[in-house]
Amino acid sequence: MTRRRALAALATAPLLAGACAAPQTAALKRALGDSRGTGRASSAGELPTSAQAAGEVRSAARSAPVERARVAGVPFFAQRDYECGPAALAMAMSHAGVPVTPETLVPEVWLPARRGALQAEMLAAPRRRGLLATRLRGGLDGPLEAVAGGVAAVVFQNLGLSIAPVWHYAVLIGYDLAAGTVELHSGVDEAVLQSMHAFERTWVRGGSWAMAVTAPQRLPAGADEAALLRAAAALERVAPAAAAQTWEALFGRLPDNRIVLLGRGNAAWALGEHARARAAWQLAVERHPDFADAWNNLAHALAEAGDMAAAREAAKRALALGGVRADAYRQTFERVVVPSEGSPKLPMP
Repeated sequence: MTRRRALAALATAPLLAGACAAPQTAALKRALGDSRGTGRASSAGELPTSAQAAGEVRSAARSAPVERARVAGVPFFAQRDYECGPAALAMAMSHAGVPVTPETLVPEVWLPARRGALQAEMLAAPRRRGLLATRLRGGLDGPLEAVAGGVAAVVFQNLGLSIAPVWHYAVLIGYDLAAGTVELHSGVDEAVLQSMHAFERTWVRGGSWAMAVTAPQRLPAGADEAALLRAAAALERVAPAAAAQTWEALFGRLPDNRIVLLGRGNAAWALGEHARARAAWQLAVERHPDFADAWNNLAHALAEAGDMAAAREAAKRALALGGVRADAYRQTFERVVVPSEGSPKLPMP
């Protein structure tokens, strides 16, 4: 967006926000006050839910982040007209360890016809370079927790009105709950302070969308389990070596999760580490005997290792369990029972 439009939109923000704190901002402050008064952090059940901004029902913060936090060392790139997406993404990717300029990213994420960047492309560009790109939770606690964990959050805002939107990407690098402020790299302004409830209003009008970019082995705070699994699976499709690090990090956090167990094997297989893949899928079926995908993949690994009897039994288990990929399991069974060259593509999580 242009600087003139940004300034005009920001000038209206206090009027749109009103005099009271935004719903999740208020919840976070109450949580902080509760933790101060009791000497412990408030639990998720002690926080109220909110049903206000833009007429949408949104959950209040699940837990109170630390009172204030700031991510050091996030580089700043001033945006060109309408190119806030490439600028914000370049800041996040550079801080995650892959230096890149907005100009490099423009052809990948910026659509001239829309004068903007699609969120799907914002997530895809870091993954193509071996970085983990993860959607953060839609509550305000999502991006704040990411920042408290040392990761800047790319946020999407509507600095205008619902009927006259002014879409904008910025990078959240800090916040102070007690002062009620956030710190942003935004547009042509580096480390600018803004009212937290004014920020929340513009962020909610943008759909409460935020993402984190990290090294593949670093799982950002502020993301749900499902979002982390989706991010790992998406990374595996374009950068299996990087995804292998993500799956191992997830295994450390979610050692019994069936998708994590399958993903560890899939990434190892893609890298040609067949013995490690076989061990991962063996563990998956031991912990989840009803997991047809893991039985199917294990059948391939056992057949490749020459253990045809065990491979046939694994293929039979997958076929008996069935499911949405039953046709693939049948192909595996036929190829294992009557071995032939090659093997079908493995199911993905």
